Amino acid sequence: MNNKILALKYRPRLFDQVIGQDFCVQSLQNSINLNKLHNAYLFSGTRGVGKTTIARIFAKSLLCKEGISETPCGKCDSCISIDNNNNLDLIEIDAASRTKVEDTRTLMENVQYAPTSSRFKIYLIDEVHMLSTKSFNALLKTIEEPPEHVKFLLATTDPDKLPETVISRCLHFKLESISHTILSDHIKHTLTKENIIFETNTPEIIAEAAKGSARDSMSILEQCISYGNGNLIEKDISNLLGIIDEKVVDEIIVNLHQNNLVDIKNILEKKEINNYSKLLDKLIERVFQISMARATRNNDNLPDIFLKGSIKLEDLQLWYSILIQAKDEFDKVISKPDHLLMILLRITLFTEYPTNQSERVLSDGQDVIIDNQKEKTENLSIKKKDEIIDIDQNTTTDISFDSWETFVNKQELQGLMSDLSQNSVLHKSEETSTLIIDSSKKNTYPQKCIDDFIEIIIKNFDIHSNNIITEYQEQVLTLYKKSVSENIKSKEDMYDSIKDNNLVKEIENVFDAKIDKDNISKL
Repeated sequence: MNNKILALKYRPRLFDQVIGQDFCVQSLQNSINLNKLHNAYLFSGTRGVGKTTIARIFAKSLLCKEGISETPCGKCDSCISIDNNNNLDLIEIDAASRTKVEDTRTLMENVQYAPTSSRFKIYLIDEVHMLSTKSFNALLKTIEEPPEHVKFLLATTDPDKLPETVISRCLHFKLESISHTILSDHIKHTLTKENIIFETNTPEIIAEAAKGSARDSMSILEQCISYGNGNLIEKDISNLLGIIDEKVVDEIIVNLHQNNLVDIKNILEKKEINNYSKLLDKLIERVFQISMARATRNNDNLPDIFLKGSIKLEDLQLWYSILIQAKDEFDKVISKPDHLLMILLRITLFTEYPTNQSERVLSDGQDVIIDNQKEKTENLSIKKKDEIIDIDQNTTTDISFDSWETFVNKQELQGLMSDLSQNSVLHKSEETSTLIIDSSKKNTYPQKCIDDFIEIIIKNFDIHSNNIITEYQEQVLTLYKKSVSENIKSKEDMYDSIKDNNLVKEIENVFDAKIDKDNISKL
């Protein structure tokens, strides 16, 4: 085996070796064959998709001693020197390390000089978006009207940072991420050439991990070959790359739909998941797939388990929103397993589940099932939703906080609506009543959830539908804030009751310990 790293060993040297960029390659070949050459070319795309490689092949096509051709000979001095990175007429510049305007001006001063031994002098500027504004200004005029012997090839991963004046003067090729199938075939071809023994699915696993980058696919492949000591075993590769089994993802989603947080916790603990960030990505991807299937009524590619019990489209939208938001905060937490569990808990709390479904709760560490279909006992004093609470209907002032608490407790609210009731309060008046919501929850509740909650309020407080508005306030007492305050007060009371206990003091002295006030709880 050649000691040269795979990414360089199998780097394309001709247009027909380039994978996944047919549009760009064909356009360049046609421009060569028709002798329609532009002053400047811009290649943009994510890392490893072939920007610099295509630019170098194009330069070779223009500088080949055998003549301008879409198939350079690869044998002449010019072609060989380009492959060896020492051609004097192909000037490669890393813009990331030459951002100063002085560097650009020096470069432009040399543009006027003729090529050393070729028909063109070609400037290949990589990561061109790193140039300063002054550098772009110095470059602009030359790009627009360069000498006939000069061509500019620009490459960037971030074209949005380039001035429009520069982009407009270039022939812009937007390179796409390479498809999973093409990458997988490329990996298989490489493994065959290298005489590497591999299990059937390993190229697909590596292709998925590469995320559309040909260069990354070769780097990951080399890592896997080293890890497997020359053999590629599917299980070993999955462990190395932290690949998540789709069956695990589907199990989590099914249990989310059933509100089984306990089972989800067991899945996360027993499946030996080694990359929780990738698991989150997979959950986002799966929720998207299910949403699209539901919206388009096309379920061909979904497991049967999602077809038997259909998840509400509005629930899927909420899940997707929560998961995407969690993605931004995921890298900031220390314990990713715990954080992922909290994210999934958030989904179960905010999702409205069918009332005919048994509700799973935890009580004293045990799994308890509460059947929502059974009649509630009389001592709970729960009435039907459409019953009006016994509140003085003639009042024109704000209802009392106790009355609001009574109203909320007598409703059988679930999911987001239950959360909304805990974070809002009604100010009732004769002319216009106001549902005041905690401003920290401004982006939490969909408008439909608020509207449905207002309908319940109207039925219970004898308010005309046109006489109620919604406001967000920071300083508003809600049931949630009250419960938090009471919990803090309870912990303080418990702390005060034990802090002077002789036995507690003795334990503190023996173990050099302190009472953790925040974690005090009743047994």
